[in-house]
Amino acid sequence: MNLMRWSARLTGAAWRAALPAAPAEPVTVPGPREPTTAPALLDLCDLHELYDLRDVLRRLPAPIAVTYGPLHQLGYANRAYRELFGERTNGLPASEALPELAALGVLPLLDQVIRSGRPRSVKARCILGLGGSRYYNVSCVPLGAELSTVGPPPAHSAAHSADHSTERAPGRPPGRTNGRAHGAGGTDPAAVLIFATEITDQVQAATRLREAERRQREAAVTLQRSLLPQKLEQPADLRVAATYQPGGAEAAVGGDWYDVIGLGGGRTALVIGDVMGRGLRAAAVMGQLRTAVRAYARLDLPPHEVMHLLDGIAMEIDANQIATCTYAIWDPAPGTLLYASAGHLPLLLRCPDGTVLRGEEQNGPPLGTGGGTHLSHTLRLLPGTTGVLYTDGLVERRDEDIDQGLDQLARTLSGAVGEPEVVCARLLRAMGVTSDHDDDVAVLAFHLPADLPVPPDPGPSLDSANTEV
Repeated sequence: MNLMRWSARLTGAAWRAALPAAPAEPVTVPGPREPTTAPALLDLCDLHELYDLRDVLRRLPAPIAVTYGPLHQLGYANRAYRELFGERTNGLPASEALPELAALGVLPLLDQVIRSGRPRSVKARCILGLGGSRYYNVSCVPLGAELSTVGPPPAHSAAHSADHSTERAPGRPPGRTNGRAHGAGGTDPAAVLIFATEITDQVQAATRLREAERRQREAAVTLQRSLLPQKLEQPADLRVAATYQPGGAEAAVGGDWYDVIGLGGGRTALVIGDVMGRGLRAAAVMGQLRTAVRAYARLDLPPHEVMHLLDGIAMEIDANQIATCTYAIWDPAPGTLLYASAGHLPLLLRCPDGTVLRGEEQNGPPLGTGGGTHLSHTLRLLPGTTGVLYTDGLVERRDEDIDQGLDQLARTLSGAVGEPEVVCARLLRAMGVTSDHDDDVAVLAFHLPADLPVPPDPGPSLDSANTEV
């Protein structure tokens, strides 16, 4: 079979023919067509002449309506719109013909669209009485005079519009002259197309998700609070108070914790910690670390050794989750505070004269990182000194450097006087921590009564002797 001969008969295939042996004149091969020689493209403004725009809108499953003029008289409502809201009468103002738009808050948008010539929309508006709550996004789009011939002219009577419903032949809206709309420069929108998209499923899914998150957050807060000490020990020579403020509804609960542990010899251990991460997992890890701290404190170990042991157990709990912690031991006999820090923020001390000092900034790596050197530092405290341990939620803000928060906290502490409960409340208030805060906050404040006897040879405020492991 001669495939070349058959392929020449296929639709769209080029004909192949042999040239004559001796052509009478040269064969001229036409060049490529110029765009200007192609048939004229269809003007977009004439699309309504090729397609029945009313019929296109009628077939769409989404509710659609078209209004005309400054009174927004109804000119068209497609089948989906009438099936949803019932029959509507053409020619009446939207406030009468489309009362559901008032419930959706759409009527004011129609004026804005006519004035500005720009689309306007509302989101997640609820309509009751349609077999339950149903939610819609509604868009209002301006239509020029050339494309606004969807419905009948509103000048027709309501009875005439009702007889012919919204499915009759399109007519011209008022205000159209010589193919242009009245208005500034003849370009004002002649009509507004109202398009509604149902989003009930999305809204319900989002509501279920928020409810699940709320329940999880409540469970995390309950677990968090249950793991924190319900009542702090109050040594005879030290006043202690603590507070915990969970983050707002949009913030998942973290793993902040504090503790006060009585040791032998009249000493007291003060602990503050923060597990990185959010939710139930962080709260559970926090509970395990707090239990471990209490167990190691009973061994009467120095702070740096406690940090070393906690680092190992943190890796066993979850190698992918780290925590910061400060562990301090107050010994009233020499009047010293021996402490070590694992990546935690520095403690602040307010001296009796109002001067605020920061603890030694050199500390070990966070718990759960494995290895590293932790140091024990010694501070000598005078009667009347107030100290504060805290988590990063108190001083950290997304729009500023953390040093700014630390400076603000130091200035606030310099003027904070009174019992530790008062100091905690004042710090939270001054740092802007409310129930809507975006992070959870733990604060532990302690105060040495001013009438305590001065320990012998108090020495400098900060001893340079450190112990490391």
